[in-house]
Amino acid sequence: MSSNIMILKRDKLNQLIQWRTAEIRKPLIVRGARQVGKTSLVREFAKSFSSFVEINFEKQPQFSGIFKLDLDPKRILSELSLATGKKIQPGETLLFFDEIQQSPEAYKSLRYFYEDLPQYHLIAAGSLLGFLIEKVSTGVGRVSYLDLYPLRFGEYLDAMGASLLRQKILNLDLDTPLLEIHHHKLLQLVKSYMLIGGMPAVVSAFVEKQDYLICQRIQDELIKSFSDDFVKYAKISETPYLNKVFSSIPGQIGKKFIYSRVDRSIRSHHFSKSLNLLETAGIVYKVYQSKASGLPLQSQIKSSAFKVIFFDIGLLQRLMKINLEMWVSSDNIETAYKGAIAEQFVGQELATLTEASKLNNLVYWHREERNSSAEVDYILDINRDVIPVEVKSNIQGGMKSMALFLKEKRKSLGIKISKYPFSYSKNIRTIPFYAIEKIFHHDF
Repeated sequence: MSSNIMILKRDKLNQLIQWRTAEIRKPLIVRGARQVGKTSLVREFAKSFSSFVEINFEKQPQFSGIFKLDLDPKRILSELSLATGKKIQPGETLLFFDEIQQSPEAYKSLRYFYEDLPQYHLIAAGSLLGFLIEKVSTGVGRVSYLDLYPLRFGEYLDAMGASLLRQKILNLDLDTPLLEIHHHKLLQLVKSYMLIGGMPAVVSAFVEKQDYLICQRIQDELIKSFSDDFVKYAKISETPYLNKVFSSIPGQIGKKFIYSRVDRSIRSHHFSKSLNLLETAGIVYKVYQSKASGLPLQSQIKSSAFKVIFFDIGLLQRLMKINLEMWVSSDNIETAYKGAIAEQFVGQELATLTEASKLNNLVYWHREERNSSAEVDYILDINRDVIPVEVKSNIQGGMKSMALFLKEKRKSLGIKISKYPFSYSKNIRTIPFYAIEKIFHHDF
């Protein structure tokens, strides 16, 4: 992949700014799947410091030796200063340990920086950190985490030069739909985002080249890099199961995840561990079934019943071998919003907005009574209220499950996410696909 990736505006930069000035500041671990922009985000943040010391343990393995003698942070800082030729000053220098999964000792040292030298600004990041966390502990409460995801749709709008439209959506009164010209443009951008996704390298290439074939080649390289990482970081015995689970995800989007659909000939506990590793590594998010009878929603989940959302819709479409020519040439935007793809798009947006990587933050409702099955795609906690969310890719299909949920749970508001403009009717608030972010900026 090309290293010449344009600088993309990321919303998480605001959280880094808050971390810098926090009264109690711990070493920060930036988590997220491979190539979601962790290094670029930290480098952009580093511009606000007088100096920046970046150690990449994959490119510079010799630095790992500094941590093997002992984990005394004062000695480590002294050795790092000598090795880099840069003075590391508290409050002035940002110290960055990148690809830290390559150095378990450096990972373990983070707790001692917090205990002995909390005045220093230290950030760590790495690919598939979940595999390292399984084996090495930093100690409870000694580090903070920032979870980075692929660009969500609002950030994609910024990258595509549509920041004014994004701000228009956020400032809009929900009873005043956008003009048709803006509504149509945004739906077209949703359609392109569903194909491009939010991986920074892919988005950068599309902004610069406007060539879907180039983007697909980059997506293929990214997908291969995941398989390479499985071989590199997972136990040899785990790798076949990881690859099988990874490959099965496209066929199970929008459905209850069933291990036997991965491979009937292999016992499910092998796949369960693999799926948990993929979740810890930020590659998938589980959406658990919940009774949703009150808050917190997470306390009412059925741990054996869950759906899986892939972390990037663009890579998912590539894994699905989407017909590019048909997708791009079709004038009917409906082709972009069918079934599982629409549910994935909404789920991915909600996952980033609710910090789903912190586990169990995203749930759905399923009624299992005989002769009365019903299901609502997502249930949200908004302003301490339980709000059901249905995804509708077209005008056909009623809202029977939503109506049943509202009646049973004695709720007065449901949200339908579709291609249609903002509207409100019979206790249902319609939100267009492009305005999911608005749900969390509105007082319902």
